[in-house]
Amino acid sequence: MKYVFLFVVLLPLCMSGTVLGQEVGRSSLPGTRGSAQLFEQRIEPDKLVPQDRYPTYQEYEELMYTLARTYPDRCALERWGTLPSGKQILTLRLSENVRHRQGKPQVLLTAAMHGDELAGYWLLLNMAEKMLRGDHAFLLGDLEVFINPLANPDGAYYSSDQHLLSSRRGNRNGVDLNRNYPDPDDGAHPDNRTYQPETEIFMRAAADHSFDLALNIHGGAEVFNYPWDTYRNRHPDNVWWRRISREFAQRAQISSGRDGYFEDRQNGVTNGHDWYPISGSRQDYMNYYHRCREATLEVSDAKRFPADDLTQLWDYVSGPIYGYVNEARNGLHGEVVDDLTGDPIPARIYIPGHDKDNSDVFADGDFGDFQRYLADGEYEVEVSAKGYLPQRHRVIVRKDRRTKLEVRMRRRSEISR
Repeated sequence: MKYVFLFVVLLPLCMSGTVLGQEVGRSSLPGTRGSAQLFEQRIEPDKLVPQDRYPTYQEYEELMYTLARTYPDRCALERWGTLPSGKQILTLRLSENVRHRQGKPQVLLTAAMHGDELAGYWLLLNMAEKMLRGDHAFLLGDLEVFINPLANPDGAYYSSDQHLLSSRRGNRNGVDLNRNYPDPDDGAHPDNRTYQPETEIFMRAAADHSFDLALNIHGGAEVFNYPWDTYRNRHPDNVWWRRISREFAQRAQISSGRDGYFEDRQNGVTNGHDWYPISGSRQDYMNYYHRCREATLEVSDAKRFPADDLTQLWDYVSGPIYGYVNEARNGLHGEVVDDLTGDPIPARIYIPGHDKDNSDVFADGDFGDFQRYLADGEYEVEVSAKGYLPQRHRVIVRKDRRTKLEVRMRRRSEISR
């Protein structure tokens, strides 16, 4: 019953415009409706993102800049880097009162890391505009949402900036970017390649931000893939990951009308290593080196997804993506500050007997806030920072709820006086 409720709540967020455009590949959606006339009553006026086709590269850049200009109070454009080709890695930062930074959970949504896996590119453009036009789930009041629709523009627009017909998996150099990151098991360069410009740009962005939750959208299957990709052993928060994965798959199946969508692997869910082990994935890089909780979403069996079916895919998967983003509101949230000054402290948040493989998290150095996503249960949390007396706190975490922990730390020097 809870999934039916979520579908009803999120359905208004999942509606979009007409399907008219050129086909880039064959549809893998069960029961795909081919006639544009079926969707004529769903056209939304004045939409910036085209509903009948993928944009050209120039249109993509213009869309990103225009969204930031059109919604300046809730959207800021971040230029993460420029590739040797001149194409840009662009990200929209969405939040209420976006010009006034504050301590909020940071959620990263990114797509098209493999340039020929196209659906996520359009889905995230559409999601950015819909959230800015009407934040019906009230996510932006509680979260900062970073949307990077096109992580590999050189691969997507390989032979022409005007179309995606010759898109390819790798970047301009033919490198698979999802094998090009430092790996917790196989070292700094698991693919024996130098870090590509796209990789370096994302590594800098991860260092500059404090991403707490992330989703990397791919294509070629219909499954929610959770860490690890490189380790056979499970992530310390495997129970939480399995619940999140199962709920995502069930929401997708319900949204699609239970007609065969999102049933790959274990009924729409897989552990990365169980599926097939890889080294150098961005998912493992983000989880291990940046303590972020990032998953990989394979959104459709079709890689070069047909433009005619994009709005139907939106109906299928947007609700589950919103549900995943909403998880950033739940779990253990807190703030760590100096007892005397109130200044934020980049303290370590560690659960003895539970954490390993860098599953602990750190409070943000700018705001002192932290987020830790955990399965239901009671935990003893250790908070520590250089120059301060460590503390331990008992907390109870419940599903779909936020547990708050406010920590004021005393300097060791205060005790010796």
